[in-house]
Amino acid sequence: MTLPSMPSLVRRRAQALLLLAAVLLLPLGAQAQPTTTPPDPPAQATADAPRTAYLVRSADMLPVVLMSARTSLIGEANGFEAAAADVVVVGPAVKGLVHDSKHAEALTKSLDAGVRVVACGLAMEKTGVAQDDLLDGIDTAANGFHELFRLEAAGYVTLQL
Repeated sequence: MTLPSMPSLVRRRAQALLLLAAVLLLPLGAQAQPTTTPPDPPAQATADAPRTAYLVRSADMLPVVLMSARTSLIGEANGFEAAAADVVVVGPAVKGLVHDSKHAEALTKSLDAGVRVVACGLAMEKTGVAQDDLLDGIDTAANGFHELFRLEAAGYVTLQL
């Protein structure tokens, strides 16, 4: 094995692992709740403003991401303004989206500012979070990773934390 072929081999292995994970998770995703459609961008956003999506895996990151998404929509993010901001929450972090969460106030402020928050249905199932447990206004997707892929395909700029 030569050194120049190493990155190609690593890339092929990563692609194979991703495909295997998708195949294994597909039956679980069929049991989750339907994906909601992102809202139209705010009218005040400029045509060249990006649409942004954040993938959150840790509930500790949730307040920071919500603040960043919220301030980007109202142009307070150091001159950066987004046309749309979606926050996709996966893994144990979905526990931070419930009514009595310590993040409830930040979630409400962000939802009121137009941030779309999406909970992963697979993570909800694994952590025992029911649809009724979620704060009002939070959308769900059968699979949070697939939701992020869908947003990327729709032209969103994404960041995974």
